[in-house]
Parts: sequence; structure tokens; C-alpha cells
Amino acid sequence: MQRYKYETMMVVFKWIRLIFGYLFFCIVLICVLNYKTSIYIIEQAKGQLHVLLNTQSISAYKKNNSLTKQEKNNLLLIEQIKAYSIDSLGYLPTKNFTAIYDQKNAPVLWVITACEPYALNTYEWKFPVVGKVSYKGFFKKELALKEYNHFISMGYDVDLRSVSAWSTLGWFNDPLLSSMLHRSKGSLCNLLFHELFHATYYAPNCVNFNENIASFIAHKATIQFLKNDSTALKNYLNNYSDNAVYTRYMIRRANFLRTFYPTIAMQKNKQVLKFKALYHIADSINYLPFNDKQKFLSKNEDIFSYKNAYFVDFEQYDSMQDSLDVVFNKIYKGSLKKLVQDLKQDKTIIKFGN
Repeated sequence: MQRYKYETMMVVFKWIRLIFGYLFFCIVLICVLNYKTSIYIIEQAKGQLHVLLNTQSISAYKKNNSLTKQEKNNLLLIEQIKAYSIDSLGYLPTKNFTAIYDQKNAPVLWVITACEPYALNTYEWKFPVVGKVSYKGFFKKELALKEYNHFISMGYDVDLRSVSAWSTLGWFNDPLLSSMLHRSKGSLCNLLFHELFHATYYAPNCVNFNENIASFIAHKATIQFLKNDSTALKNYLNNYSDNAVYTRYMIRRANFLRTFYPTIAMQKNKQVLKFKALYHIADSINYLPFNDKQKFLSKNEDIFSYKNAYFVDFEQYDSMQDSLDVVFNKIYKGSLKKLVQDLKQDKTIIKFGN
């Protein structure tokens, strides 16, 4: 009887070894076949790990730093935002933003977007879990610049920028970044509602939809959250109004470029025609109805630097806002919690591709 048990255990162990051996072989094979992707994922993991290992508790950060009144108020605000996101919006509870990473006033993550020079078609990278994405992040600026120069050499229009936040989609406990504490109350609310939503819902291979729905819900949630603070709400809406004017203009211009490029495809001077179109777009910014025009005057340089890649960034985050608003009001009667619940259960009728 004991011998039978022993032989049975040996068979089980043998199968376990075979299964683990097979899994290890598959992992090695995937790494070999996707060498560049594997190296990139390892670099990203190292960067993310560095951030996570160098966070500190919020109480320790308060103790070790001389904070402004705004920074102190924002730290108090964070738990309120998180509680509201769960109780009033139906977000999944997470341990995100319970610790803080001190950036020392330096960027942490850089992102690039690459776009064809005579069509608004973005280059897409493919990764496990998240699927296809039209942007790529780097924790080391030199690696971002290397990728930037690589795509420039292939003739792409490329946007390279630092970002103020990112989400690990619930895989890790995302920390606060110290730069977030410099934001106005409304801006911080919007940012956290956006990033916390990514940990609640994310559809693989749907970058535009993921970012658009997160932007949509974050804006509506911020308005709801600030309803009892008239000053903060007014400041937020004034700033949002200017940004909305600029964003809608850029999306209209992106639509124009989509129809414009095919008309010059066979022209010998198509590069000149492209830059004339970009110049007209940049110049027209001066005539948009802003409340505060000053902060948009420097945008001209970005348009000429990043060209087509500049416009697709707006599409990724804001091109679906009007459509989402129609569905939100007609189907969900203004209930964010119902919309979030349906998204979590994949029951929503809102479906958009990239």
C-alpha cells in the first residue's frame, strides 16, 4: 500500500515537472521570438520596481518635507476622492495612492507616439495582456530618445513627452507622484478619477476607447465631487472650457488632415503642402475664443515639432466625448455609477474601436 502511494506521488511529481518544464520552455521560446519586446518589458519592470521600492508613506512624506498649504490640502483630498470613487461611482477598491514617490521635481516617465507622415495612422506596439497600444512609455529618457530617433529615421512623425501619471491597471499599488500635489483641486480630482478608473476597467486592444471613457467619466465625476465647493468647481470649469475649445479644434483639424492627405499623395511638393496646412492650423489658434489665451500661445511649436503625432494624441483621449455624452444622457440618465457598473460587467452598449 505504501509502495503504491509512493509510486503515485512519483507519477504526480513527474507530471508537475513536465508541466513546469513545458511552461518554462514556452516562456523561453516567447522571449526568443520576441526579444525586443522582452527586453523592453524587463526595462519597464525595473523602472516600475524602482518607483515602488522608493515610495514612502504619506505620513513620512509630511514629516520629512516642508509642504505648502496647497500640498497639505491635496494630501487630505486623496482619501476623499478614493472613497467617493468607490461609494458614489462604483469603482473597484484598490490600495492605489496610499504611498508617495518623491520625484524631486523631475519627470519619471516619457511616452512616444509615432504616426505616418501623410496619414493619421499610428504605429501600434503589441504587448501581453494590454494587447495593441499606440503609445510606448519609458522610465529612462535616453531609451525614449533612442526609440524617438529610430522612428524619425524611418520617416514617421513622432511625439515625445513626459507624463504626469500612469496606471498599472491594478497589477501594482500605484503611488502618488509628488508633482500631483502641485495641482489645483479640480485638476487633481480629474487626474485621480481618470487613473483609478483604469484599475476598474480596461479593454485590451482598445486604446482610444479606454482613454476616452476614462477622460469622460473623470470629468463628470469631478463636477459631481466638487458640487459643494463652488470656487473649486468654477475654477475647474473655466480651465476645462478653454481646454475643450482647444481640443475640439484639434480634433476637427485632425479630421481635416485625414481627408487632406489623400489629395496630395501624388504631388511632388506634398511636403510643402503639408507644412502650409500645419501653419494654417497653428496660426488659427490665435483666433479661438479662449478665456485665457496666454497658455495656448506656445502650442504652435508642438504642432511643428510633432506634426501628425500631435493630432492623434487628442483623438486617443477626447475624440469620442460627444458620442459618449449622448449615450450617457439618453441611456444612463446621467448616472455614472450605472455606467461604471455596466462597464465592469461588460453590459454597456457603448462600443467603439480604435
